[in-house]
Amino acid sequence: MEYGANWSRLELKTKAKEAFRGNYGSCVLMSIILMLLSGVVTAMERVGDEEYYFIEWGVVIGVSILSILLGIFLWNVFTVGGCRFFVENRDYNAPVSKILFGFQGSHYGNVVWVMFLMNLKIFLWTLLFIIPGIVKTYEYMMVPYILAEQPDIRQEDAFAISRQMMRNQKFDAFCLQLSFLGWDLLAVFTCGLAGIFWSFPYYYATEAELYAVLRDDWLQKQNSGSGQDTRTE
Repeated sequence: MEYGANWSRLELKTKAKEAFRGNYGSCVLMSIILMLLSGVVTAMERVGDEEYYFIEWGVVIGVSILSILLGIFLWNVFTVGGCRFFVENRDYNAPVSKILFGFQGSHYGNVVWVMFLMNLKIFLWTLLFIIPGIVKTYEYMMVPYILAEQPDIRQEDAFAISRQMMRNQKFDAFCLQLSFLGWDLLAVFTCGLAGIFWSFPYYYATEAELYAVLRDDWLQKQNSGSGQDTRTE
């Protein structure tokens, strides 16, 4: 079944499996690194939960602030590096060192800034109501990938391009993510082993395929003069 004008879940997943299997070890290692980094930040954020009521409030506040800073200055940048890895892995066996991409060159500050704004926008929209927050999450879904290929891009351009790429694609992207539910359940039943060695890198590779399709479609529309600037929030 075709989704949107240019892609189907089966096509994306088939290409993703080919790229994933061609560089299996590096894809698994990349996914493990991303999972560990995400787990560290999440664990620190949970210090403020009620189960840690016996910890002094000063420690709770300090750890919460530290987790936020780690998310802004490290985790977000590693996320962009992971996107860079999986996008490049479509064409050749990319090295795991690509996870450091966001820290290299003179674009670190811009990567941090744009990713911070993305998360802030989503958070503020979520405060209004859950549904607008979900919509914005999908609307800005391609921002990390855009940064992964153009780390010096202006923040307004990154958001505008992501909005254009995700126009009429949000529900289809949601369905694509939902199609991995079975793999997620298998990961739970196998104590995470199925996720580590298959479903997580498989998903990352599939999302990179989605970005590539939407990017190429966006570029084609720009070249044909049919692209529109949508820099409104």
